[in-house]
This record gives sequence, structure tokens and C-alpha cells, in this order.
Amino acid sequence: MAGSTVYGVRHLRFCLIGGANPCHNPRLVREADALVRAGYQVRVVAIGTMREHADSDARLLASRAWQLQRVDLFPDGQGRRLRLHWMRARRRLAEHAFRYAGSATFAEYSCCACLPELTAFACAEPADWFIAHAQPALPVAAAAAKRWNARLGFDCEDLLAETDGNSDAIRLVEQRYLPQCEYISAASYAMAERLVERHDVTRPVVLYNVFPSSLADGLSPPNARPRHSRLRLHWFSQTLGTDRGLQDVFEACSGLADQVEIHLRGHGPGTQAEKAVLSLAEQNGLRSTVKLHPLIHHDQVIASMGDYDVGLALERSDHPNYSRTVTNKVFSYLLAGLAIAATDTLGQREIMSQIPAAGALYPTGNSRGLRQILEHWLTHPEQLRQAQRAAWDAARQKFCWDLECAKFLRLLGKGTGDLVASAVSVPA
Repeated sequence: MAGSTVYGVRHLRFCLIGGANPCHNPRLVREADALVRAGYQVRVVAIGTMREHADSDARLLASRAWQLQRVDLFPDGQGRRLRLHWMRARRRLAEHAFRYAGSATFAEYSCCACLPELTAFACAEPADWFIAHAQPALPVAAAAAKRWNARLGFDCEDLLAETDGNSDAIRLVEQRYLPQCEYISAASYAMAERLVERHDVTRPVVLYNVFPSSLADGLSPPNARPRHSRLRLHWFSQTLGTDRGLQDVFEACSGLADQVEIHLRGHGPGTQAEKAVLSLAEQNGLRSTVKLHPLIHHDQVIASMGDYDVGLALERSDHPNYSRTVTNKVFSYLLAGLAIAATDTLGQREIMSQIPAAGALYPTGNSRGLRQILEHWLTHPEQLRQAQRAAWDAARQKFCWDLECAKFLRLLGKGTGDLVASAVSVPA
């Protein structure tokens, strides 16, 4: 393999390959950061989807020590505009061809609009590990691993074969490349079980969507925070929309406008989605109660939560992917010390069953069940404080990247002796 040696110590090189901008891929960023802190060389190859995301990537990289190479899927000058049209047309042709021929090559091109361009970046430099962070990146990582006689890994962030419109092609890509991987990781045990059901692979290692405890630096623990005159609810996402579980919240809080505040953070100022959300709030008598906040850098999200009481995790139980995963929301709320009100999905039950004191589950779509949770905390503020303390403690004792990172490094170092858990600082 391609590692370099300095004074008799072997320094491994890693290439992480993502299907989206790093600024919207916190799992990839956490892994890249961990490898750099452990003293290894890290290169990230990714796809750029929007110009404004490129600006966010630049801000992210300003505080990182790893290298980024990105294939942009947005026009920037006449030459790039023509190239973009060609890449999109090539993908559409591959989608049609796959429907008729069903070949693995057409499947790969239909999953990734910039497959050859991304592969060229990945193969340009040697590495000891090539790790795909999305199914469309699997062929890229596999080609680079073969080119450099390196090891192949895969982090399953989403069950795209369950939800994507091109699911048959994605499933074929999984069937072709997952058996080649020396390790597979997944975001929850429910997701790992699903991969085992679908493919003849070793059970994936679970790496939760947890965060470094340092992202909460500056936050006061729940016991030291002032009590609010109203119960402050918090929800965040990349996008606003009435199909994100917010209808449950508005119906649950109808009639409680003088007792609650609903804070929503997401993209969509002036958009139809924002107008629809505000219209729904108004229908439930909550227009003045709903506070909208703009998106901020993901490293700042947790530090911004100190003024809230309850975190809302509103995933749908009937969604083939989001019902099985555990999103960033739950772990962000834990680290910030918020009590959690969550829908009863497979993934969220997996976490909340381990820390029942930190919050409560309610059936998806059952606004009455959510209202009972909120009313209980309104009338029993000390139990709300206990839930916040339980969340705060769980994030530091069990669900944080400080601990999960050691598992990640051990996973990559299995059989090589190059990576050790002591490369990271693990709290006592």
C-alpha cells in the first residue's frame, strides 16, 4: 500500500469521498478531522451542488487541515456551463439505458452525474484507504482502491436504495461493491440490520451521528440556566416545510400561544415553504409564537441552543430511511442539554430507550401525544430540568464523538497496527 515512512513510523494516507459538499456532510467532516488529529494525511474528494455551498465549504476549510478537491455541478462561466449540461445529459442517458439494459456500468453512471470526473480526482493521488460516504461514491472509491492497491471502506449515511427514485440502480451498486469493503459503518443499528437483510455482508459497525463535546464549549449546563417564562421549543433543518412534522407541533401547541415559543431554524426566507409554514402556524393561532431563524454554520448550531428548553425530532415512522436512522437533531439536542420530544421511529427509539429520562416519544402524527408531553413539562418544570440534565450527561458519557471517534480509529486500524484509540482524547 501507499503509506509513507518517516523515522521508521508509517504515516497512512486517507481519501474520503462524499456525494455532497462537505459543509452539508458532518459525518465526513468529523471523520476527516479525527484522522488529521491522529496525525494522518487526509484528502477529501466531493461533489459541489450549489455555489452558495461552495462559499460554506470555504469557511469550513479555513479551520481545517485536510485538503478538498471538488467537482462542481453548478455553472461558473461558459465552459463550465457546457460541461454541466453534458454531465447531466450523460446521467439521464445512463438512467434510460439502465432501465433497458440493467447493466452495472449504466447503474453507476445513473447514480452519479460526475462519475468519471470524481473518479479522476480520487485516483490522482495514492492513499492507503479510500472511504465512500454515499452509495454514488462507492464505484469511485473502489476504482481508486484498485488503482493504488489500497483498502476500501463505506459509511452508509442513508439507505438510498429504500428511498431514491433510482433505487434499483443504487441497489445494484451496493450489491457489487459492499462485499469488497473491508469495513462498512452505518448511522444506527436499525440501518445496519437493513443492510444485512439486503446484502450478504458482515454486520456494519454503528457510528452514531454524534458530535465532539467541544462544540458545546461556552454553554452553561442546564442547572445553571435561567428558567424561561414560556416553554421554548427548538427545531432545525436544512430546509423548512410543512411536511417535516411541524404540523404535529402546531396542532399540539394550538391554544398554548401564551405558554410556548416555537423556534425554527432552516433555509427558506421569503420562499413558498416559509410562507406555507407561517400560514399553518396562523391557522393554529400561533403566528406570533413562531420565530424563524436563518441557517448558520453547522459548527455553531449546538452553541446556539442554550436559550431553548426542548428539542423537537420529528422524523416520520413510515419513511424507509429516516425511520431507521438517527439524525443529527437528536444528538445535537443531547449535547446542548435540551429535553427531547421525538416521534417514535425505529432509530429514535433505539436512542431514547437507552436514556428514557432525557425526553419522551410520541406516535408520528399524534399531535395529542405531543401535547401531553409538553403540558407535562409546563406543569412540572423540575421534571423538565431533570430531562435536560439527563440529556446533558448522556451526551458526555455515551453519545459524543470523543468516544465514537476511538471506535472509528480502531475500525480503520484493525489488522494494521497503525491507528490506535489513544490518538484521540477520550474523557474519563
